[in-house]
Amino acid sequence: MEAKTSHKQYINDLKPEIAKRLNEAYWYIRKNTEYVNQTLIAEKIGESRSNFSAALNGNEKYVTEGLVRRIVASFPEISREWMLTGQGKMIITQEVDSYLRREREKYGLSLIDITEYTHIPLRHLKAYENEEKKIPEKVLEILENFFDRMEYEYQHKEEEGGENTSSLRSELMLSSVRVPYYDVDFAGEWSSAELFTQVRPSFVISAPDFARAEFACNLIGNAISSRIKSGTIIGLRKIEDWKTYFPTNEIYGVVTKNNLRTIKIVKRSAQKGYLDLVPAPLPEHNNPPYEVETIPEDYIQVFYQVVASASFERLTM
Repeated sequence: MEAKTSHKQYINDLKPEIAKRLNEAYWYIRKNTEYVNQTLIAEKIGESRSNFSAALNGNEKYVTEGLVRRIVASFPEISREWMLTGQGKMIITQEVDSYLRREREKYGLSLIDITEYTHIPLRHLKAYENEEKKIPEKVLEILENFFDRMEYEYQHKEEEGGENTSSLRSELMLSSVRVPYYDVDFAGEWSSAELFTQVRPSFVISAPDFARAEFACNLIGNAISSRIKSGTIIGLRKIEDWKTYFPTNEIYGVVTKNNLRTIKIVKRSAQKGYLDLVPAPLPEHNNPPYEVETIPEDYIQVFYQVVASASFERLTM
């Protein structure tokens, strides 16, 4: 009993220092993993956000050995001894000479860089790099193609007399386009507020064609299959003043006040104050036939323009 009491007192005495190291670990996690805010980290470690926030703010009531144990269990690269005592280094180095680490370090790439431009989830890349999971053949082919491209551009840069630096980036990686893709169907039951504040995007699209899009999601259904096939990823841009003007006979996403969503060709109706939602299915998808829908303008809640579309290969991990 005395040993337990002594250990408890020892931890209590160290709480101010543990709180400082907790903040260091917190910022490491935010910068180096897919858990980029307090809410996501708290969910990962099984702690309430309010308690976790209090611990980060130095409230010693919530700086506990149990909290440290849960953090280390969720992020095993963080040293438990360092968290509790400050001895050693925060990160436990793993001497694993993996293919992924060798290739990315050759070009000065982080795992986050690679996940942004290959769309392979960060958690899988970490597992592959640490050889916790074998790289599937399909994923290995994607990585090899990516690094072959980097090697080609690296050599091309040298031939032109450019700098030979570890921070080299391809033209693709220099793209300023960063459009979040959410793996949800446009017709699904989500609101913009929920999507942008409570859901993390699956990846970021850097294709120049999506430069005008605010976000991207899935188009499911054959109503306009002659223009865009079902299963395509579409880029959407919200139109605020569409009642004043919008180019007709283009493809738009419409959300009505009863929270129904549809992607159609939209034009102004002959009936004043109404819009015609016009389908454009392929013949094989038009039995029974789709019909033009006419709805009041005032019944429309949100109006999006479809500004881009593309098919990306979905990976099964």
